[in-house]
Amino acid sequence: MSDDVDVVEDYGGDVRIVREKREFEDLYHFEDPMGRLQSFENADKARLYADVYEVMGGFREEKTGERGVPPAVARAREDVLMAYLTAQPTMSLTWVARHFDLPEDRVREYVSSLRDRAKQQRADDS
Repeated sequence: MSDDVDVVEDYGGDVRIVREKREFEDLYHFEDPMGRLQSFENADKARLYADVYEVMGGFREEKTGERGVPPAVARAREDVLMAYLTAQPTMSLTWVARHFDLPEDRVREYVSSLRDRAKQQRADDS
């Protein structure tokens, strides 16, 4: 790693979040063995993205576009889709709640449940 990049979270199997130190705002990048998948200005969104990745057992985003969804995520349970959309750099939990016509608290519960599942899967893999 260079001096301007630090590992923030290491999930094993070459899956990690790295922080790129920049003059103004740092960037957080989610990486897997194939390379950098997504970049974030917010570490929490990067961690949520990593949780979705864990629950799904991985996914690829090629050719999904800015607001597209990987096919595996689109076919997953609704909570996975909500968490994936919430993690996107251009979307918010408020947008997701409106999209699904749900109260924000309900979407937060779905996201929290997904994070708990990811944490449990990581513990089971250890």
